[in-house]
Amino acid sequence: MPPIEAILAPLEAELKLARQEIAKLQDDNRALDRLTKSKEAALLEAERTVQIALAKASLVDDLQNKNQELMKQIEICQEENKILDRMHRQKVAEVEKLTQTVRELEEAVLAGGAMANAVRDYQRKVQEMNEEMKTLDRELAHAKVSANRVAVVVANEWKDGNDKVMPVKQWLEERRLLQGEMQQLRDKLAIAERAARSEAQLKVYIFLHVSHEVLPVSSSRSLHL
Repeated sequence: MPPIEAILAPLEAELKLARQEIAKLQDDNRALDRLTKSKEAALLEAERTVQIALAKASLVDDLQNKNQELMKQIEICQEENKILDRMHRQKVAEVEKLTQTVRELEEAVLAGGAMANAVRDYQRKVQEMNEEMKTLDRELAHAKVSANRVAVVVANEWKDGNDKVMPVKQWLEERRLLQGEMQQLRDKLAIAERAARSEAQLKVYIFLHVSHEVLPVSSSRSLHL
C-alpha cells in the first residue's frame, strides 16, 4: 500500500488547481459583474439619450407647428396691416377734405360776417330812413293843419265890415307858398319811401347771396361726411 503522502499529494495538487480555477472563475465573475453593471449603466445612458432625443424631436415638432402658426399669424397681420394702411389713407383723405371744408366754411363765415355787417349797416340806414319818414309824416300832417288854419285866418282877415270876402290875391299867394312847402315835403317823403324800398331789396339780395354762398358748402360737407 502506497504511503498516505503519495495519495494526498495528487489530491492536494488537484485541490490547489481547483482553488485556482475557482479563484479565476471568481475573478471572471467579478469582471462579468463589472461589465454587466457597465453595460447596464450604458443602457440607462442610452435610454436617457433616446428619451432626450425623443423629447427634442417632439420639441422640434412643436416648434415646427408653432412656426407654421406664427407664419399664418404673420400673414394675417400683414393683411391687417394692408387694410389698416388703406383705412389710414382714407382717413387722411377725409381729414384733408374736412380741413378744406373747414377752410371754406371759415371763408364763408367771414364773408357772411362782412355781409352781416353790411346788412346791419343797411338796416340801421333803413331804420334811420323810417324815422325820417315818420318825421316827414308828422311834418306833413302839421303842414296840412297849419295850411288849413292859415287859410281860415287869411280868409277872415280879408273880410270887410259886411262880412264879405275881399280880393283873395294875397290869400292865394300864401296858399301857393304853403302848397309848395307841402309838395316839397311830399317829394322828400317819396324819396324816403323809394330809398327804403331800395334798401329792403338790397337786404333781400344780400341775404340770398349769403345763403347761396354758405348752403352749397354745407351741402358738400354733408355729402363728404
